[in-house]
Amino acid sequence: MSLKLFWKDTKKNSYLLGFLDYKDSKYFFEINEEGLKEAIRHGCFGIGEFNLLKKVYISDKLFPFFKRRIPHKDNVAIDDILKEYNIEEYDEMELLKKTKGELNTDRYYLE
Repeated sequence: MSLKLFWKDTKKNSYLLGFLDYKDSKYFFEINEEGLKEAIRHGCFGIGEFNLLKKVYISDKLFPFFKRRIPHKDNVAIDDILKEYNIEEYDEMELLKKTKGELNTDRYYLE
């Protein structure tokens, strides 16, 4: 599964910041350098622990920037949340896809 990370400025313009993939039991995040630079020119503060010096990140676990955008597996309401999004079992990428990883505290989202 692959998702695109976007950031939206105050005028609702969206900037493609990067690509999150999950394959072969590994997470990959690739920065779209031009999109991130353009977003920064319009007020974006960057992408959490990611920076422009390293373009591709690989991990066995979902990166913290994305992990905090979904309900935790131990959330007391997780069964109701999964049902609401029509997800049969806890799957981080599926939750990111369905919820778009949106938070009330910032303007990042996934598609």
